[in-house]
Amino acid sequence: MAAGGEAGWGWRRTLRLVLTFGPPLVGVVLIGQAVVASIGGDIRRWEFALGAVCLCLTVAGRLVPEE
Repeated sequence: MAAGGEAGWGWRRTLRLVLTFGPPLVGVVLIGQAVVASIGGDIRRWEFALGAVCLCLTVAGRLVPEE
């Protein structure tokens, strides 16, 4: 039995993994869509910016303390 009431992974570890891998994947997809659209002449600056913000959110996953 795990000490400290820890059940399975724990919510902090799950939150850390979601914040570490979720936003960067979304950011890469957004930037990829913006690049493909810009090849056709439709430059979506908001999509580039949102993708960059999502990539920067990777730091948020490191702010969650480990158990």
